[in-house]
Amino acid sequence: MTEQEFEQLVERMRPRLMQMGREFFGSDTEAEEVVQETWLRAWNVRDKVTLTEAYVLRIARNCCVSMWRGQRTQVELVDETGIAVTEVTPQEEVEEKENSEWLQSRLQRLPKTEREVWQQFYDEGLTVEEIAEARGTTVATVRKTISNVRQRLRKDIRRHFIGLRHLLIFTLIALATGIAVAAIISPQGRIRGVIEKVFHLPEDTTICDMPEVMPSYRGDVDALYRHLAFEMHYPEAAMADSVQGRVIVRFVVEKDGRLTNFEVVCTPDERLSAEAIRVLRLTEPWIPAQNQGRPVRSRFCIPITFRLN
Repeated sequence: MTEQEFEQLVERMRPRLMQMGREFFGSDTEAEEVVQETWLRAWNVRDKVTLTEAYVLRIARNCCVSMWRGQRTQVELVDETGIAVTEVTPQEEVEEKENSEWLQSRLQRLPKTEREVWQQFYDEGLTVEEIAEARGTTVATVRKTISNVRQRLRKDIRRHFIGLRHLLIFTLIALATGIAVAAIISPQGRIRGVIEKVFHLPEDTTICDMPEVMPSYRGDVDALYRHLAFEMHYPEAAMADSVQGRVIVRFVVEKDGRLTNFEVVCTPDERLSAEAIRVLRLTEPWIPAQNQGRPVRSRFCIPITFRLN
């Protein structure tokens, strides 16, 4: 179709499309929007299909449904002549198909008389007067039939698409609530940890001084001191100077059992402090502290005695 032929089709069908928009929305403003949207979509398919009046009416009908759904997707472009056009996007093509299929399914449920009047008016492009004459009835009866069908379709559109939106919102809320509850009652706090990783939430770096479950070595206290005694090497320089005594070391047990943030609280000599920290590092990993079933960072303090025989 040439540009001139397209313009002629626009001029010829404009009154009919305006009437359709008014019948569907009851407003000249929205009727004008239906006309503009119809021609934008028709312009983009003019090289792919034959633009008959019936085909343009089907485009207009789908535009009406799309406007009621409130989900139109447009990509504004400018052609060589500077005329703004709307590209038919993949989403819009899917929407057109969904609109047609849904509308056809609803029309099939109508009584035969109402369905035939609707199709004559919206699909075949007959005027109200032509339909009344063909069916041997009055213009008022035809208008009333079209109005009844239109109102019924409006209610169905609201119920169908708004209902789906509400269902989606309810599902998301229920899912979020379920995850939150599971995170709270999870014995090991695993779900909460997964949520933090998936959503890249900032890690909790709080150090808990009074956890519900204290951190511990992988065994009892005696096993810890046996390990320290086995690994310990008395610094030769400190031994030569006859330095002995107790070193008190405080450190942080991380959530993964690593020992960090060593701090010497009390020591008779720095050489003994260094050896105490060295052997403590060899005891990793520890069992971390827990709060509400979740591993937490916590402090631990331990005395290590250096004694010369």
